[in-house]
Amino acid sequence: MFGPKHGAELWVYIGATAAAFVAVFAVLHWLPVRFKRWLVVVCAFLGGLFYSLEYYLPAKHRWFPGGENPLSPLVIPMGNAVAVVSGFALALGLINLGLVHGRNIARARPGWYNSVAFFVALISMIVFGLWQSYVPDAARAAGLGLSGRQVHRVYDVLFNGLFQPLGATLFSVLAFYIASAAFRAFRIRTAEAAFMMVSAFIVMLGQVPVGQWLTQGLPTSVGNPLHYLRVENAANWLYSTWSMAGVRAVDFGIAVGALAMALRVWLSLERGSFFEVRESKK
Repeated sequence: MFGPKHGAELWVYIGATAAAFVAVFAVLHWLPVRFKRWLVVVCAFLGGLFYSLEYYLPAKHRWFPGGENPLSPLVIPMGNAVAVVSGFALALGLINLGLVHGRNIARARPGWYNSVAFFVALISMIVFGLWQSYVPDAARAAGLGLSGRQVHRVYDVLFNGLFQPLGATLFSVLAFYIASAAFRAFRIRTAEAAFMMVSAFIVMLGQVPVGQWLTQGLPTSVGNPLHYLRVENAANWLYSTWSMAGVRAVDFGIAVGALAMALRVWLSLERGSFFEVRESKK
C-alpha cells in the first residue's frame, strides 16, 4: 500500500487520496468544536506514542511477529505523512500572510508599499526558485525566451544578491541593539561580573586587528609559554574552553525545556485559544 506507484495506478491513488481528503475535511468542518478538540488530542497523542514506542522498543525480540519491531517499517510512511502536514501548515502560513498584506494594499494602510514588495519578492522567489530547479540549462523557457542559464542567473541575483545581503543587514542591526542592551544592563558589582567583563574584552580584542597589534611582539612559536599570552590565542582559549562549558549548560537547559514542552503538547496539557472553553454571552 505504501510502496511506489506508477502509471494508471498512481493516478488512481492520487484521485482516491484527494477524494478522501475532501471527505475528511468536509466532515471536520461540520463537527462541533468539542469533537474537533478531542480529535486533535487523540491524533497528537497517537503520533507521539508511535514514535516513542518505535524508539524505545527493541529492534528485535522473540515476542514480536517475525522477531522484529513491527513499528519500524512504518517510520518512513509516518515521516511522509508528517511532511504532508508540514506542507499544509506552510500553505496556511502563506495564505495568512497573503490575507494580511492583501488587506494592507486594498485599504491603502500606511506602509502598503512594503506589502507590495512582499508579494513581488514572494512570487519572484517561488517562480525562479522552482524554474531553476526543473528547467535544464539548454532548454528554452516557454513564452519568455529565457534559457535555463539565464534563469539560474536571475535566481542567483535574487538569492545571493538580494536575500542574503538583506539578512546580513538585519542581523547587523540586531547586533547593535543587543550590544546596546548588554551595555545598559551589565553592571560590574561582583567579582564574577568583573571576570565576565575582562573575558569579554579579551575575546573582542582577539577578533580585531588592533588587539593582535598590541601583542605582536610576543613569540608565535607554540613551544614558548609567552605564545599563549598573545591576545588572539587567549581569546581563542577563552572562547573554545571556558565559554564552551556555558554553551553546553545552555544547550542542556534548552533540551530539558524542549522535552517538557514536547510532553505538554503530546499529553495535551498545553492550553491555548483552541482548547479554552468559551462561555456563551447571556
